[in-house]
Amino acid sequence: MAGLFLAKYDSLALKKLGFDSFVEAFNVIGYALGGKPMAIKNYRDEFDPLFPNRRKGWHKRSRRDYCLDVMEEYRTLDLETFTALIKAFGRYDDNLASERKRTRAKDGGALFAQRLVTGLAAERYFEAVFPKLVEFSGFMHENTTRLGCGYDFRLQTTAEPDFLAVEVKGIKESRGGVSLTPKGVRRGIKTGESVLSICREKLPRFTRS
Repeated sequence: MAGLFLAKYDSLALKKLGFDSFVEAFNVIGYALGGKPMAIKNYRDEFDPLFPNRRKGWHKRSRRDYCLDVMEEYRTLDLETFTALIKAFGRYDDNLASERKRTRAKDGGALFAQRLVTGLAAERYFEAVFPKLVEFSGFMHENTTRLGCGYDFRLQTTAEPDFLAVEVKGIKESRGGVSLTPKGVRRGIKTGESVLSICREKLPRFTRS
């Protein structure tokens, strides 16, 4: 459905979601949905030949049946409805954003992109690269984002009862600051963790730079 949305509305889709480029959209949406960026690109290429945009996509092959089923069911959605549906995949609702934030982000697109980058996509990206991080070699990870404990992941070895509490932060630009909630700070103090940044991972081709 994300591929269909990007193919149908093209650059307008990027604007509505707050992304600066398709590369950024593929990366953020891909990881936010627990998949891979290339999967989002492939589905956009699948649907591109069906719309009058500048891209040809996979125009030399037949569409797959299940993609045609998705096309048939959702192609008539108007821009606002389809945008809201895609945003819902990231657990985002414009109506729940504060008035000040919605005003600053205009139609909510910039706020949506920022939320995915700093939240869901960053967390899923951490899970994807976790096995390759030498800092956490020998640890198993548990996703605690929905437990309300003040951090995102609990890392633990089978031999030790103690654990590492990991709070994942993402930024949309190549540089910038991050913020912690009061609960996150209290939890950090309570667990005795004074080092807030253990390692840095850069999402490949996350932005234009």
